[in-house]
Amino acid sequence: MKRTIIASATVLFGGVLALLPALGLPALGLPALAGSSDAALPPITQTDGRAGACYSFYHEGSGRPYLQMAYDAGSRWDRFDFSWPVIEPSNNSWNFGPHDTLVNDLVAADVNMVGILLWTPDWAATQSDAGLDGRSLDRRPFGWYAPAPHDPALDQIVLSAASSPPQGLYLAWDDPNNHWGNYVYTVVSRYKNQVKHWEMWNEPEWTYFWTGTSTDYKQLLKVGYQATKAACPDCTVLFGGLHYWANQDYYWWVLSQLHSDPDAAANNHFFDVMSVHMYSRPENAYSVITSIRARMANYGVDDHPIWLTETGVPVWGDAPAYNPKYDYAATRDEAAAYVIQSYANAWAAGVERYFFFRTNDQDMTEYFGLIRNDKSLRPSYTAYQVAVTYLVTPTFVTRKVEGSAMRVTLWDTPRGRVDVLWNHTPTATVYVRPAAGVTATVVDRWGNTSVVAPVAGVHTFTLPGATANLVDDPGDPDDSDDPNDYIIGGDPLIVIEAETLNELPTSTLHALPELVYSTTFTVTWEGWDSESGVWAYDVQARDGESGEWEDWLLMEPATSGQFTGEDGHTYYFRCRAVDGVGHREAWPALPEAQTTVDLTKTLYFSAATFFADDDQDGVFSPASEITLTQATLRLLDASGHDVISPTVGNAFTATVEAGQLYTLLLESGDYMRILTFSFPYGETVCVVSYSELGLWPVTRVYLPMAVKGDG
Repeated sequence: MKRTIIASATVLFGGVLALLPALGLPALGLPALAGSSDAALPPITQTDGRAGACYSFYHEGSGRPYLQMAYDAGSRWDRFDFSWPVIEPSNNSWNFGPHDTLVNDLVAADVNMVGILLWTPDWAATQSDAGLDGRSLDRRPFGWYAPAPHDPALDQIVLSAASSPPQGLYLAWDDPNNHWGNYVYTVVSRYKNQVKHWEMWNEPEWTYFWTGTSTDYKQLLKVGYQATKAACPDCTVLFGGLHYWANQDYYWWVLSQLHSDPDAAANNHFFDVMSVHMYSRPENAYSVITSIRARMANYGVDDHPIWLTETGVPVWGDAPAYNPKYDYAATRDEAAAYVIQSYANAWAAGVERYFFFRTNDQDMTEYFGLIRNDKSLRPSYTAYQVAVTYLVTPTFVTRKVEGSAMRVTLWDTPRGRVDVLWNHTPTATVYVRPAAGVTATVVDRWGNTSVVAPVAGVHTFTLPGATANLVDDPGDPDDSDDPNDYIIGGDPLIVIEAETLNELPTSTLHALPELVYSTTFTVTWEGWDSESGVWAYDVQARDGESGEWEDWLLMEPATSGQFTGEDGHTYYFRCRAVDGVGHREAWPALPEAQTTVDLTKTLYFSAATFFADDDQDGVFSPASEITLTQATLRLLDASGHDVISPTVGNAFTATVEAGQLYTLLLESGDYMRILTFSFPYGETVCVVSYSELGLWPVTRVYLPMAVKGDG
C-alpha cells in the first residue's frame, strides 16, 4: 500500500505535561472547531474487553472528558507513551509525577493500559543529530509527533538522537551501564500493580523511530523483556508495533535472530504479544495479519497472540479535516464503515485486542478521531459502539468472499450467530443467504435495528456499493494509484440469528468395518437439530489407541468424507455437529468408530505346465515346441528383494501388499519369462493361475577371448 500518511501512536502528553516547547517542538494553535455531532448509542456498560483506543487520556483544564467518552463507546484500553526523555531527563534523575497522576486516573476509570516504552534521551544516545549524516524525513505537519528538531528553512524534521539505540544496550540487562535495561526495570517496577502490558518501542522498522539495525532492535526487545519480567513476572511484553509497510521483512529479520538466541526458548522468544498497525484498508486487518502469523510459524512463535494496536483511517471533507479528497483517506461515513469492517476482519484473523487510532484529533492535522476536538462525535464513534456491542465473544469465526459480498460470521456469540456483510465493489449487489432461524435482526452502522423474516427459507439483502476509491492524478507522473481500487467496502449490515431454546445439536458417526483393504476409505456420519438445523460437522481422527486427536474436517457440510491412512495403522474417529447459529455439540469422550487398514493379502500362483514358446505367441504348438519339465520361480518386490525363497516347481503361495508392483522371474534352461503384477485393493486373496505358460527363448551371446602370449 502506498504510504501517504504518518499514522502512529507515539505522542507526547501535550498540555498535560507541557513538554512541546521543552523538546524544541512548535506549539500548535488549534482553531475552535465546529462540526455536526452524530447521535451516539447509550453508553456501553458491558463489553468483552477486546476493544481499546489510543490516547484517550487527554484532558482540558480539569478532568479527562475524552476518557469517559471513549469508555462510553466501549473502549476498555488506552495505549500511550512512557517517554524516556521525559521520565529520566538525566541519568538516574527521575520525573514520575505526571505519569503517576495519569496512571492513577486511568486505574480509577477502570481502563487497562498498554505503556509504550520509547525514545532515547540525549544523555543515553549513541547518535547525536550530527551523527545522523543529515538524514531527514519529509516534513509533515505533525508537531506532536516526536522529540525531533525542525529545520524551518528546509521544512524538514531532522532525525534526532531520540531514535538512536541507547548506550550499553549489549551489556547484561541489569548492568548499571545498560541504560535501557535500567529504565525499563525502574518504570515497570513503579507501575507493575497498575500497568500490566508494556510495548518495547514503536514501529522500529521505520527510521523515524529507530535508526538502529534489526539486530539492535532484537537486543532492545530482549533486554526490555528481561528487565520487565524481572520487575513484574506476570506483566506482558509486546513487540514494538509494526509499521509494516516501511519494511515488510523487518519483523521477520528480528524473529530470525530471536529464534537463534540460545536463551530464546526459555524466555518465550523475548516477547509475549505481536503488535501490528494497519490503516486505511480494512482488508489488511485480515490478509496481512494472516500473513504475519504464517511467517511467525516459521520461528515457532505463531502461538503468540497478535494485537492490532493501531488501526484507523484519516477523514477528509469533515471540518476541519483536509480537503479535498486524498489517497487512503475517507469520508466521515466511509470511516464509520471502516470501523465495523476492520473489527470483523480482525476477528476473522484471530486478533486478540483491537485499538482504534485514535480517540480524538487532539494535536494532529490528519484527523483519525472518533471524536472531534470540540467533543462532537463522528459517525465512526457510533460504528465503534455497534462493533463493540454486537461483535463479541464468538466461539469461532469464519470469513468468506461470495462474489461481490464479504461475509464474516461470528458463531455462537451471546446473541447467536452474527454475520457482518458488506459489498467490496462499487456496484450495489443483492446478497442471498439461507435462514438459520424464524426471524433475523438486522443492525446498520448507526445502530438501527429491524426484525426480518425469511422468504422461502432465505434472507435477501441489498448491499450498497463501495465509494472509497483512490485518487488518480493525471498531472502527477509519480501517481500510479488506481481509481478502481476501493479501499473500504460499502455500508455494512450486521445480521443476527438466534434459537429460542438454544439446544445443542447431536450427531453420530457410523460404524466402520474391522478391516479396510485400501489406504483410502469412506467415513460417514449424520446429525440432528430441532431449530436452526445442522450447519456443518467437525470430524477428528487419531492414529492408534494412544494417538492424539487431530482435526480432519472442520465446518464440513457433507455427511461423508474420504480418509487416507497407512497400511497396518488403526484409526479412530469422532464427530460433532454445529448448528445454524454456531452451537457446537461436545466432543464424544470415546471414539465412535475405528478401523484398521490392511493391505496384505495371500497370493496363490500356479501353472499347470510350462512350454518352450519359441515363437512367443503364447500358444503351445506340439509340432514345433516342447514341454518344459520344471522352472525356477522367483518373486521380487518393487525394491528387488525376494518375497519368497526361490523355488523349483510350478506353484507357490506368498503374502503380498495391495497397490505394490511385483516381478515374477521364471527360468528353465535356455528359456525365461518375466511377469509383473499389481494386486488390487479390497481383496484378501488373489489367485493367479495358468493352464499353460510359455517361457521365451534366451539368446546368449558368447564373445571370443583373446589370450596374450608371452611373445
